[in-house]
Amino acid sequence: MAGIGYSVTIGSLRASNKARQGQAFIRSITSELTMDGAGGRCTVELVPSDAALPPPGETTTIALDGGDGAVTVFTGLVLEARAAPDTSIVIGGDALAKLARLDVSGAYEQMSAGSIVRELVKKAGGTPGTIDDGPTFPSYVLHRGPRALRHILQLGEQCGFDVFTDGEGKVYFTAPKQGGADHTFAYDAQVLRTQLGKPLPAIDGFEVWGEGAASSQGEKKAHWLVDDLASVHGKAALGTSGKVQAGSTGKSSREVKDGSVRAGADASDQAKARVGALAARPLHGFIEVLGAPAVKPGDLIKVDDIPEGHPVEALLSGKVLRVRSVRHTLNARTGFTTRMEL
Repeated sequence: MAGIGYSVTIGSLRASNKARQGQAFIRSITSELTMDGAGGRCTVELVPSDAALPPPGETTTIALDGGDGAVTVFTGLVLEARAAPDTSIVIGGDALAKLARLDVSGAYEQMSAGSIVRELVKKAGGTPGTIDDGPTFPSYVLHRGPRALRHILQLGEQCGFDVFTDGEGKVYFTAPKQGGADHTFAYDAQVLRTQLGKPLPAIDGFEVWGEGAASSQGEKKAHWLVDDLASVHGKAALGTSGKVQAGSTGKSSREVKDGSVRAGADASDQAKARVGALAARPLHGFIEVLGAPAVKPGDLIKVDDIPEGHPVEALLSGKVLRVRSVRHTLNARTGFTTRMEL
């Protein structure tokens, strides 16, 4: 197995572990991608030199190699550069940072959630990755005030979809992945730390209320206002087995009023999608392993070879879990580690 390596490009600045004359020298690298709303970030600490720090807006890419080949773990742009006598720090943001600065407005007729997201990503100068279509809205309005990222996150909540970027900087808008594990880690050989829990859910169901008379009076009268919203109402709850139970009310259900919902079936679908997002996160906490640059948000992982009787055995043994955030850290003190938030 080859050794740990890195390669960093920030505008005209170049740095790698195979340093050559004229390259910058790196003290530490932290790269994080997340589906929890804030967007990805990277921090690169440099040894000070006479070279000027890269200005905001410069393209930034980071590739890391845990021994099995280099993988691009971050692509974005410089948000800030800081200089001090003993260090220089460059902070970058991913494509979601562009969406967080874009003010938009618009009205859409008979367009899917995914089609709206694709348009917003392109307006921000981003590159779409996997964009699932999701439901089609009879009409959907974006008002100025909330930025494009806030609108996309709201669409994600309505669809039960995740929003994140990959290492290449592409924007994803997708349903939680299901199936077998993308990555498997051996507990004794690769896992450094774990902190896991199964908390009592603050929300265990959703009731979605729409508006209009489409369900009771037909599509041509969808714009009518009705005094009984039972026809545009849907509900779902998280069962004790962790499965979505359509038509049920939980002990701690949350009500959602959504004017873009015009039919009872759509309200039911949204309630199930929202509860599905809850079901996709059975555990909270993190797993930290030896550097694993191929892991990205949305990936499914499992841990094997857990010692019998270990406190985490009941939580992890045989389970496939979804990564919500991944943070890669490379420095002289800890080496190359990867922390996966669940």
